[in-house]
Amino acid sequence: MRLVRRMWLWGAVVPVVAVAAALGMAVQVFRVVLERAMDEALLSQAAAESVSLFDAPDGRPHLHVEPSPLAGAVRAFVPATRLYGPDGTLLGVFPPESPTVSERVLPDDGPTSRLETRSVGKGLRLRVLTVQVRSPEGVPHVLQLMASLGTVDQAVGTFSSVATVLALLLGGVLIGIQGWQAKGLARRLHGIADQVARSRDGGMMAPAPADEPRDEIMEVRQALTEAALRVRVAREAQERLIARAAHELRTPLALMRTGLDLALRRERGAEELRTVLEENRREVDRLSNVADALLELSAAGGALDVQPGDLRVLLDEAVAGARAEADLRGVALRVVGPDEAGCRMDAMAVRRAVDNLLANALRYAPRGSEVRLELARREAHWEVAVQDEGRGIPETHREDVFTPFHRLEREAGGVGLGLSLVREVARGHGGDARIVESPGPGARVLLTLPGP
Repeated sequence: MRLVRRMWLWGAVVPVVAVAAALGMAVQVFRVVLERAMDEALLSQAAAESVSLFDAPDGRPHLHVEPSPLAGAVRAFVPATRLYGPDGTLLGVFPPESPTVSERVLPDDGPTSRLETRSVGKGLRLRVLTVQVRSPEGVPHVLQLMASLGTVDQAVGTFSSVATVLALLLGGVLIGIQGWQAKGLARRLHGIADQVARSRDGGMMAPAPADEPRDEIMEVRQALTEAALRVRVAREAQERLIARAAHELRTPLALMRTGLDLALRRERGAEELRTVLEENRREVDRLSNVADALLELSAAGGALDVQPGDLRVLLDEAVAGARAEADLRGVALRVVGPDEAGCRMDAMAVRRAVDNLLANALRYAPRGSEVRLELARREAHWEVAVQDEGRGIPETHREDVFTPFHRLEREAGGVGLGLSLVREVARGHGGDARIVESPGPGARVLLTLPGP
């Protein structure tokens, strides 16, 4: 079902049907209330009449409404009243033209009073109260009061008519409003769908119009725009990575092929062949390092198995693992900070990141210097700063070093993916990695990770 029809159905038709059903119930309740009020009025009138039926000087039973000076004024709405004697003869009636229910009403042994509804022809219904009253001598009489239910039917009919008209008007207004709203929503959603289709084909999602309402649809559009932008940036970064990886792989392959072609062009001695093989072996090692680094970078961008752990223990283990390389280079390693550091992390991914930071620092640290891992708590995050005493990183290159295959010095070794992996791991945990100002000589890399 289309959006417009669905909004008409649930926003207009269903509410109007519910309102109509509620009004139908209200009409019935209204009728019951009016009839109950009429019954109470009849009982009150009967109580007033029955108290003074026999207070005439001669003791003759009589009705008090008829001789009242207000009889003319109340004639239109006072209940019709009849008084019957012990033999069922009619002793008094008010008003004289009131409808006849029964010519004779005899006292009986039934209840003292009873209420009933009677039809007297031509759709006229009467509410009849019959009360048995005894004279001071104990002679039974019957007092009968009758009120037409026509006024109740008229009031209920008027109420029903007005309610029906209002329900129809409400339905029309709701259908109009819902149709207008649905068309606007459908237009906006179609616009978002078109933008997503263009984004899927490589285009950019256009910003929302300035006059578009700031609501949930706007939030969805903004989220899709941000997601499309991130996908575009990630795709461009992936394309650059592939291009750079192809370049890094092509170079050693070209060198290997050139060496082999030269070796095969003419007869070579054993020493020359050995030299070619050694050069090819170095290039194979280089290819292997690039492949391993690419695999590590791919693993860092995958799903993380985040578990509670101790970051200080992980740093101590990383330093212990790098101790042999540090001793070989004549560089001291030291960890400073709290003895315990609860952290939610993927321990293997974070260990690879710290290992890369240590390897990078040891590569540039001069002999006799120190590499420090400084652990500190900053609000809800942990900060791991790796400080060496080398030549440092120029400010203009502090962001470039996180680009895959970017190396400041080719002769320093490495494939240029270490810091890219570190940032990938940090951002996967909701943190970051960046180069910050060093308090002394050397470079300072800051890695942030979430707390416990």
